[in-house]
Amino acid sequence: MKHLSVRVAVSLGLMLVLMAFAWPSQIEQPLFAQQPPIGPEPQARSVTVSGSGQINVQPDVGVVVVGVQTEAAEAGNVLAQNNEQMQAVIDALTEAGVAEDDIQTQTVQLQPIRPVPPPDQPFPSPEMTQAMTPTSYIATNLVEVRVREVEDLGSILDTAVQAGANRVESIRFEVSDPLQALAQARDAAWEDARQKAEQLAGLADAELGEVLMINEAATLPFPTIERVAAFDVAAAVPVQPGTQMVGVNIQVTWRLTE
Repeated sequence: MKHLSVRVAVSLGLMLVLMAFAWPSQIEQPLFAQQPPIGPEPQARSVTVSGSGQINVQPDVGVVVVGVQTEAAEAGNVLAQNNEQMQAVIDALTEAGVAEDDIQTQTVQLQPIRPVPPPDQPFPSPEMTQAMTPTSYIATNLVEVRVREVEDLGSILDTAVQAGANRVESIRFEVSDPLQALAQARDAAWEDARQKAEQLAGLADAELGEVLMINEAATLPFPTIERVAAFDVAAAVPVQPGTQMVGVNIQVTWRLTE
């Protein structure tokens, strides 16, 4: 009986040992996906060029500052005289076809004129000058007149002068629709950039692909201003608006393909 118990115990021990070695083989091993190698991706080839386009446009709007300057001994009299003369100028401009919205007051001024001391006497202080009685007064009224048809600017000036205007401060020329010229300049800048990029791509044995980036800088025309130092009321007024430049500069990046 004792020997039987020993055999049973040995048999159980062998079974436990065999189970211990067999157990790990029954466990399903985890599967790991193969990871791609880590490293920098190859950079796509590209080409960046600049292009420029310029369009010369002729201004189609003329703007002139005209007015009336009068002088009289009394402030009230000079203002009344100036107002009457300036109203005659404005009426003449509207009768000539200038819209009321295109006439805008720029300056209304009343300046006292005080006596100037002889050269051999010291110049008075500002306080003494203010205390002097004015010898006369100068009234000035200036308006800005916008002429929508630039070829009519000369005749409009003649009309203003004939109506009593004796001050012409400045003349400037503008382009009423610069956006149209800007679009044309942009087309020219794009064509310039594309031709450059195609040439460079050909030298690199490549072709142009998609556009990756576009930057633009535009130059709009500045009004051309002409100062008028003197004006002959008996002479005609020739007006030459000239031309103004509208420009666009762009920078474009294309992807290069084989």
